[in-house]
Amino acid sequence: MGITLKYIKPLLYWMPELYLVLAILFYWVSTATLLNPIAFILLVLVVSQLIFNKKGIGVFLASLLIILNLYMFLALFSELSEFSAFTVSAQKLLFIGSGFLILNLVMSIKLLLKHITLHPERTKILG
Repeated sequence: MGITLKYIKPLLYWMPELYLVLAILFYWVSTATLLNPIAFILLVLVVSQLIFNKKGIGVFLASLLIILNLYMFLALFSELSEFSAFTVSAQKLLFIGSGFLILNLVMSIKLLLKHITLHPERTKILG
């Protein structure tokens, strides 16, 4: 009973950013290139969001990641269309690739919902 809600709540709050850091590092390692500017820029953006926690950076980053993941879905389906038959390799590509992309998309949407205000406060202009 050493783990209490006091330690779990901050982890759940930062879960989208932490997951996205791990996903970007996985992408960087899987490309097998040391100088990957796309991964480096995404990693800098997510880590800066972890450090500064700015609403504008969070909305921009979440929107960018949602667009990138939707683009990667199109790339996945394009790659699947090159298979002449639905072989074991195509099945692995479909299930592992779509699972990874769906998880990325869910975390990006959670990041977006975390940083937008759904119910803005009313302000009085006059009176």
